[in-house]
Amino acid sequence: MNIIVRNNTELPKKYVRFIKWKIYKLKEKFNHLIYAEVHLNAEGNSPPQYITNVRLGVSGHDIIIKNQSDNIREILRDLDKSAHRYLRKRK
Repeated sequence: MNIIVRNNTELPKKYVRFIKWKIYKLKEKFNHLIYAEVHLNAEGNSPPQYITNVRLGVSGHDIIIKNQSDNIREILRDLDKSAHRYLRKRK
């Protein structure tokens, strides 16, 4: 499985490792996950508004999840829940 994380922000690498770890856990649970692309962007200065785009490759149409918030932990929690929900529908 191929995981690409494009971090266009000043986030520490621990968040990138956490994202990859969560995607590997999704792969173990849902075997039909082929690849994942994660794009992290930030807008503004204080506080920055984080924007994430996640593309999960499955057979058929890809799953695209978009989220936006000023708290990165909230974004990661919501992305994990959304990915579980969409992959469960595809199973």
